[in-house]
Amino acid sequence: MSNHKGKLLVTAVAVSALLGGCSASSNNSTVPAANAPVAGSIQLSYWGSSTRVDKTDRINRLFEGKYPKASAQTQVGDFSTYFDKLNVQAASSSMPCVTGLQTRQLNDYTHDGLLQPLDPLVKSGAIDVGSIPKNVLDSGRGSDGRLYMIPYGSAWNALMINQAMARKAGVKPLPMRYSWNGFVSWLKAAKSKLPAGVAPTTSQGGNEPVFSAYVIGNGEKMFNADGRIAFSKRTLTDYWTLWERLRKAGLTNSAEDAADEPAQPEQFYVTTGKVLSEPTAGNALVAASAAAPGEDLTTVPFPTGSAGLGNAFFVSGWSIPAKCDNKATAAAYIDFFTNNDKAAAIYDSDNGAVANREQLQQQLDKPTSPPLKQELHVYDYILSKKVPQPLMPSGYNTTFEQAFTRGYENIEFGRKSISEAVDDFFAEAAINLGTR
Repeated sequence: MSNHKGKLLVTAVAVSALLGGCSASSNNSTVPAANAPVAGSIQLSYWGSSTRVDKTDRINRLFEGKYPKASAQTQVGDFSTYFDKLNVQAASSSMPCVTGLQTRQLNDYTHDGLLQPLDPLVKSGAIDVGSIPKNVLDSGRGSDGRLYMIPYGSAWNALMINQAMARKAGVKPLPMRYSWNGFVSWLKAAKSKLPAGVAPTTSQGGNEPVFSAYVIGNGEKMFNADGRIAFSKRTLTDYWTLWERLRKAGLTNSAEDAADEPAQPEQFYVTTGKVLSEPTAGNALVAASAAAPGEDLTTVPFPTGSAGLGNAFFVSGWSIPAKCDNKATAAAYIDFFTNNDKAAAIYDSDNGAVANREQLQQQLDKPTSPPLKQELHVYDYILSKKVPQPLMPSGYNTTFEQAFTRGYENIEFGRKSISEAVDDFFAEAAINLGTR
């Protein structure tokens, strides 16, 4: 599961400096022959907790059972520092043969010949993507249209609600589909019924996934083909104005409380009963529910706009560096992880809903827990709406997401007016976003 606030500790300057030295001229992008042997050892890198390590190790043993001449050695990191290390490996051409990536960072690595285009491996049959929905698979494409990442898990953000608190206060539940106006009305109704000191929701003006849903749901694009901002200043002004009105009306928690919220699902404000609702990673429901079983936590998608639902996915997947010297085994590993039903059952949608549609249905039919079933049900609903998936440009995390959060913090702490914050955000994005 990704960090709750979606931030990385990497700076745009560091990424540019580290990756800028890699040259396409050193690209060894040849693909293995269709009958190339699956043998030898490969390095595998990913992020996650001890639970995910155990699951991945079990999958690796299954893989080695099918391919006894091959083995997978793992490198594991915490999400907040994973890409720091990967940037160093990219600069020294030592990225692991199977590298875990996510759509929010993918295009930081699709330049300068760092990654192997995977379309030839799909075409040859070495990697089967037939069970991955097209809009999920296409999230693994770079700005040049080529496939650089095979998705295995689709994460998303959603509104988590403390249903036990809602029932006690007499607050009606939100349906799966509701408008932005309906959401504001729900917040107002909840405010009149909740105990003093409990806000209907958290401050979300700086929450990029909620803003993305607002933009896409109202028929605009987040980014254009060049990786530049595609939505208007008017849209951002309207969004930040909305959240300022809600905050000043007491429908959200304070700016200070929002800044101090812990990043662990077990300590989210909605989990601990400090707010009625808040946006979280959709795949946080299992961990949050385990920490607070009496709160009856649930999730619903974000509000719909004039163009429909705008809830986008952020997808995790596997990539192969162009410098990998054992692409046949790397491709076999990715194919196994993506399509083996036993492997999918072990992983159990640990890092977002399983991308393989057939395996998703297996887990919906026989979920390992009620929270997982509800989690996957929301994902399946969003998937059915075919939400346009934004192409995340290079510098997304280090420029767009962090600048977006910082921009709204400047507003709610009174450091800048809304118009000043909007102008400054667009100016910063124009200089740094999508420039690689």
